[in-house]
Amino acid sequence: MQTAVNDARSIGALLQAKYGFEIELLTDASRKDVIDSLSRYRRKLTENDNLLIYYAGHGILDEASERGYWLPIDAERDSPANWISTADVTDSLKAMQAKHVLVVADSCYSGTLSRSVKLEKSNPRYLGRLAGKRARVVLTSGGLEPVSDGGGGDHSVFAKALIDALKANNSVIEGTRLFNQLRRPVITNARQTPEYSDIRFADHEGGDFLFVRRQGR
Repeated sequence: MQTAVNDARSIGALLQAKYGFEIELLTDASRKDVIDSLSRYRRKLTENDNLLIYYAGHGILDEASERGYWLPIDAERDSPANWISTADVTDSLKAMQAKHVLVVADSCYSGTLSRSVKLEKSNPRYLGRLAGKRARVVLTSGGLEPVSDGGGGDHSVFAKALIDALKANNSVIEGTRLFNQLRRPVITNARQTPEYSDIRFADHEGGDFLFVRRQGR
């Protein structure tokens, strides 16, 4: 992968500096590293917490089972022993107590996590409703298709569009509207179509992930 590590570092630094996130960065992670991290957050997080998971790396679609997988550093293409099923990720998210969880997946075939949702008009009352409801949502760099690793300078096309959209926000933006802002720059610069939706079978209750810009940052 040409840009995955730089994408993760840059997005993590931006979320920490401008949005007040606490960051855990895993680079060249094994299957055990990823599963252990998800398990720690399952034990640690409460209903007062929110979680964003950013995955940049290889992905694969098993057409026979219609299931997608993330391929960590120790994965072998001809053996699924160390693949991470998107169904396993979904199960972990369903079991977490966190109020809002957003998965941002910049990988091939990441659309297997999702189903489409409707974009609604944003206003304070609408944002308040979203904040009060449990959310399990995913923003993917593409659907059931390969995606570009590169094309955005030092970043992937998708990561650059995400970074630009987060930098441009000066107040509060929900994940749905963030997706709406980055979708066109991606589809005009790469042969892939980003998706944003609730995560299937993860107990999504109609909320959304909110990005709140720190004042003066």
